[in-house]
Amino acid sequence: MSYAEWIDPDWSERLAAGGLADLRALLGDAPPASGAARWSELSKPGLRGRRRWRCELADGSALFVKRYAQTPLRSQIDRVRRQSLRHGSAWWEQHAARELAAAQVPAVQAVAWCEEMRGAIELRGAVVLAAAAGMPMDRLIREQQATGAPALRGPARHDLTRRLARFINAFHQTGFTHRDLYLCHIFAELDPQAQRAPTFCLIDLARLHRPRLRRMRWLLKDLAQLDSSALAVGATRTDRLRFLRTYLCLLPRAPRTRWYAAQITRRSARIMQREARRTAQRR
Repeated sequence: MSYAEWIDPDWSERLAAGGLADLRALLGDAPPASGAARWSELSKPGLRGRRRWRCELADGSALFVKRYAQTPLRSQIDRVRRQSLRHGSAWWEQHAARELAAAQVPAVQAVAWCEEMRGAIELRGAVVLAAAAGMPMDRLIREQQATGAPALRGPARHDLTRRLARFINAFHQTGFTHRDLYLCHIFAELDPQAQRAPTFCLIDLARLHRPRLRRMRWLLKDLAQLDSSALAVGATRTDRLRFLRTYLCLLPRAPRTRWYAAQITRRSARIMQREARRTAQRR
C-alpha cells in the first residue's frame, strides 16, 4: 500500500489550525474532532462509501471535503480507462482543478488531497476544495425568475446566454469534457439588476476526462445535459439556439448549427424522459 498527500502552501497554516495538519484524519468515516473548525455532513442519494463534509475554518473560510472509499469496481475501471492508472479519484479531482486554473477557466479550487493506493486500486482518498463563489445556476435562475429580475429579461438575458456559451466553449477547448454538465454544477454570480457581468465557476470535477476517441460523443453529451437542465428552468428555443450559435462561433443560418441542434435536442429529450421516470418511481 502506498500513501501520498499534497497541501497548497497558501492553505497549510489555516488547515493546520482546523485540525488538518495530517490529512489522514480525513480518511475515516467521521471528520477530525480536533482543531478550531466546524464540520457538517452533506448527504445525497447514491454516495455509498463516499462522504461529503462542509468545513468552516476559524477565519471564516468555507471548505468542502470529499472522502472516497469502497469505490465500486466499475468506477475503478472507469478511472483507470479514462483518467489515471497511478492515482485515485481525489488526486484526479485536484489535478483537473489545477489544469483548469492553468488554462484560466474558472473552476473550484483544490487546496489539498491525500490517497491510499494498492497498485492501480484506490483504497481511500480525500480532496479538500475551497467553496466556490455564487450558487448553483439552476437555483439562482429560479430565484431571480420569481422576483422578475431584470437580469433575466431582454438584452441582459441575451448577454447571460452568450457569456455562458463562451464559458462552456473555453472549458471544452482545454480538451476536457465534464460528463455531468448540468446547471447545478455551474456556480454563478448574477447581479439581479444586470449592472455587473455574470461570473461562472465549474464544480464537481470528479468525472472530467480528456477523450482520445469519439470526442464528439462526449461533447454532445455535455451539451445535451446542459440543454435539458436549461429547459427545466424555462429556457426558450431562442435562448437555446443563441447559446448554441455562440458556443459554435457560427453565423445564425450556418448549416452546421442545424446538425448540432438536432443531435443535442434528441439526447436532451432522452435525459428528460429518464428523469421523469425516476421522479415517478420516487413517488
